[in-house]
Amino acid sequence: MNGAKEKIQIIIVEDDNKQQEMYKDCIEEFNIDNPNYEIEAFQLANDQDVPKLIYNNHIDAIIVDLDWGTGLQQNEGNRLVKKIYKDCRVPIFIVSGNLQLLDEEYTESPILKKYQRDDVDFNILLKEIEELYITGYTKVMGNQSKIDEMLSKVFWKHMSNVIEHWKEQEPDVQAQRMLRFASTRLNEMLTINIDNNHDDYDALEFYIKPAIKEVPFTGDIISFDDKKYIVITAACDMEQDNSDYVVLCQIEFNLIEDLKVRIKAGSNTAEKELEKYINNNKARFHLLPPCKLFTGGLIDFQVIRSVKKEDFQEQSSVIASVNPAFNKDIQARFSHYYGRQGQPQLNKQNIIDWIKGN
Repeated sequence: MNGAKEKIQIIIVEDDNKQQEMYKDCIEEFNIDNPNYEIEAFQLANDQDVPKLIYNNHIDAIIVDLDWGTGLQQNEGNRLVKKIYKDCRVPIFIVSGNLQLLDEEYTESPILKKYQRDDVDFNILLKEIEELYITGYTKVMGNQSKIDEMLSKVFWKHMSNVIEHWKEQEPDVQAQRMLRFASTRLNEMLTINIDNNHDDYDALEFYIKPAIKEVPFTGDIISFDDKKYIVITAACDMEQDNSDYVVLCQIEFNLIEDLKVRIKAGSNTAEKELEKYINNNKARFHLLPPCKLFTGGLIDFQVIRSVKKEDFQEQSSVIASVNPAFNKDIQARFSHYYGRQGQPQLNKQNIIDWIKGN
């Protein structure tokens, strides 16, 4: 990385002076040793200035001790964690000697971690914050990030000129419809890159996992009867409850697993074969691309199954949903596969001979 170091801004809420000094020393050491990134830490004894700091800065992480405050306001770290988790998009790192004081069970992830103070190496923690920053997650999704910039554009340029229309909406559906209206504009912005050309997609974008809908629906990858399928019944039939049976296409895994093994072994032929599946050149199959969210497989249009709706609803479980942008093509290719008519084979040599002789 050339030029000035990139700045990673963090907030530390800790009322113990010795702990604050230790944090300060470790951050100074990190900034000296790291050639690419510099951590700017706002060290606080309480959360009084946290809202102002988050509003005025791009905060990439917050480190919180639970056990601070006095009198009736002890263990105030709990309240701060709840507030950040609910209202802000800032990764939380809880470092406390009293993790048992945590009021709620939070699922740990790369953006929410819990550390027993005596067991944590703060230098390693700073490295984790750096690694998280490198992913670009906080730049795109955090407070004062790319998503805020895009929402502001929708707010000022796209929604304001139809604002009167929303008065006519029923209150119970108004918010949902406005959000859908806004999200379609966001999606449209995201189809082009910084050069104003259409962008390609990463395999991760193919899937929605965990699935949003609680009930299995068209385009969902499901487990049923110990096998994996994709729901192929038309969405209109699923929405309007018009089908007594649900149509499933089985997912074939062995072909893709074999290609993965061969590609890892350096096979150029396997890479070319995979490219054919990526481009969906084989009418019988549609690729479910391998990535971290899903192991990858092939939808086999020849292996279909019709299941009673009641059995489907009771016995199936959703693994992931296919992004609607991709599911439309799956539906179209499935329909085309079974809508093919074809014609008798013409004799090519006879045609060529006639052209030559006339």
